[in-house]
Amino acid sequence: MGASTGDLVNRAAFRTVSAQDQARLDEIARQTPRQSRQSKGAWADALKAAHPNLSAADAAVIVGVVKRVIARRAAYRTVSAQDRARLDEIKAATPQLSGQSKGAWADALKAAHPDLSAADAAITVGSFKDDIARRTAFRTVSAQDQARLDEIARQTPQLPGQSKGAWADALKAAHPDLSAADAAIIVGAVKQDIAKRAAFQTVSAQDQARLDEIAAVTPRLPGQSKGAWADALKAAHPDLSAADAAIIVNAVKQDIAKRTAFQTVSAQDHARLDEIARQTPQLQGQSKGAWADALKAAHPDLSAADAAAIVGAVKRVIARRAAFQTVSAQDQARLDEIARQTPRLPGQSKGAWADALKAAHPDLSASDAAIIVGSVKHNIVKRAAFRTVSAQDQARLDEIARQTPRQSRQSKGAWADALKAAHPDLSVADAATIVGALKDDIAVRAAFRTVSAQDQARLDEIAAVTPRQGRSNAAWADALKAAHPDLSAADAATIVGAAKDEIARRAAFRTVSAQDQARLDELARQTPQLPGQSNAAWADALKAAHPDLSAADAAVIVGAIKQDIAKRAAFRTVSAQDQARLDEIAAATPRQGGSNAAWADALKAAHPDLSAADAATILGTFRDDIARRAAFRTVSAQDQARLDEIKAATPQLPGQSKGAWADALKAAHPDLSAADAAIVVGAVRRDIAVRTAFQTVSAQDQARLDEIARQTPQLPGQSKGAWADALKAAHPDLSAADAAIIVGASKKRIARRAAFKVI
Repeated sequence: MGASTGDLVNRAAFRTVSAQDQARLDEIARQTPRQSRQSKGAWADALKAAHPNLSAADAAVIVGVVKRVIARRAAYRTVSAQDRARLDEIKAATPQLSGQSKGAWADALKAAHPDLSAADAAITVGSFKDDIARRTAFRTVSAQDQARLDEIARQTPQLPGQSKGAWADALKAAHPDLSAADAAIIVGAVKQDIAKRAAFQTVSAQDQARLDEIAAVTPRLPGQSKGAWADALKAAHPDLSAADAAIIVNAVKQDIAKRTAFQTVSAQDHARLDEIARQTPQLQGQSKGAWADALKAAHPDLSAADAAAIVGAVKRVIARRAAFQTVSAQDQARLDEIARQTPRLPGQSKGAWADALKAAHPDLSASDAAIIVGSVKHNIVKRAAFRTVSAQDQARLDEIARQTPRQSRQSKGAWADALKAAHPDLSVADAATIVGALKDDIAVRAAFRTVSAQDQARLDEIAAVTPRQGRSNAAWADALKAAHPDLSAADAATIVGAAKDEIARRAAFRTVSAQDQARLDELARQTPQLPGQSNAAWADALKAAHPDLSAADAAVIVGAIKQDIAKRAAFRTVSAQDQARLDEIAAATPRQGGSNAAWADALKAAHPDLSAADAATILGTFRDDIARRAAFRTVSAQDQARLDEIKAATPQLPGQSKGAWADALKAAHPDLSAADAAIVVGAVRRDIAVRTAFQTVSAQDQARLDEIARQTPQLPGQSKGAWADALKAAHPDLSAADAAIIVGASKKRIARRAAFKVI
């Protein structure tokens, strides 16, 4: 029905117990009540300590969370003395090697002990069952089941060029009873990736009738967006889940779950910021940037977001200022060494010096180069030395620039607008490359953010009812939300001319329950924000005072985004045993003055089993940044030989971008997957998978799409987006994915168009 079991069991309607059991659980909760400042997890641990026989399911019902969240806690991951002795014996027979990750150790345990379950392996290595169960070594089936799945695959084989997802859909169509788990085994994918596909997200007739009834009671109003309709559904039906709402409005669960009506947050920091502004007022003639610098000097903990709110600027504009670009003493020493090796020449500009630094230190990031030369990352990242395109793409962009040259005194933004007007199909990325600006700066411009005439009229009406009146983008967005409670962050961002993310994180667009708010207010009262203290520094202080505080709760208290808090050192902790292991690895392979990335590669070379997560912990950076590096994207010797052969047959041409090379590889090797192409060219799989060359369909589907394109051809000068709108108008059942394939764009780009955001 489009929701996971965990999503359902977390809802009150699905967490019911008998009157007898409820009385029993209430008595347990009465005997061991929740303490002040105690998180749900800590309360569950206390319940377990007081009631050793308490199950994770019962504890989850008492504290009000999902069973799996409690089940993974150490207090609930217990085994009998007999099982513990058995696992200890397995552990002794196959101990963790120096630098070996938990996953690699689990694989080694499985190889040495074929009957070892994912649950037992997880207990042994100190990980979660789900993380271990998805590893290849643990995704096995019986000979009987394998024969059954092989027969299904034989009856419905993968067509040439058919993706794993499309093949799974075909398997489901031919075998309606096929589970996502079985389909994932057949096509060689992860169950979760298959389970979220439309073909596998079905609801029973009974559930469909229930959802239809909800939709009939609260129908969509004329001009109402999917998000606003979902909010209205939630208001009328408080128990409605994000998953159910998503099914009704025909949206993605994640998009609905993040909406104010379906999530929690709170923030009231105007008084604090006003006090900071009062202490350090703007001087006569002082610019916003200079005022922000003065605020930072007087309040060292002040974040770029808070400073931007005070001075009425955009966070990213303030964040790029030198006063807000600080590094640790260790990083500063490393950058000083790089600067010493490649000093600035007499008369050399900052940009030219950055280019020289990049040439001498190929692994140097734009961020680091900007700090060294005293510039802004955005100014460095746009330089040719830090951005490359293929010779073919460069020639195409040069021709566009020749046809629409920059006028005298014309700004980069205005030039980008002129380029867009003359070349409607011009992408934000291409325009940014031509004018030498950042993609994000171009993407927020009106010329590149279009909505349908109907939506524009609706947004204009909202703006007319609640005009700006001299307010900042953020303040105006708050006022719009107050006057129009159903207004989405995306719509508000369009009206005020800001980025959706900047609006979505504002307090007016996020809320919390009364009970949780009271608990969090108590934590905030005990550990208040100090004058000038940034949200992040306050979060660190909260964590120090309340060790069980989650990143999500801390984010709610300080008014930040969970992801921003979760990545902070105070919230990224490892056990003493793991820390000692990582310290040993770092000591064995110390940093030699290179960049984080270069050190990560060196660590991986010296410790082949080192995971990206562990490497990121050692470096103090983010896992995703490390995981995408070639050194951490390894394949078997056999697969590597196969990919090397493909690489040799179709080598990268001089000046050819990774994307263009991937396209060439696909053209020469039609069966090449996006994952394999990404490994060959050294890119991220998702960046390759969205490319047109890798968005392939079966011969039957291609014929169907060709017929649709024939019936509604692209008009002269018509943009891809406009063509997609025309296709949708002529073929109402056309999906964003199919339209994207026809017009040669990404599904994400088409799906966000107004024509495709309708029921």
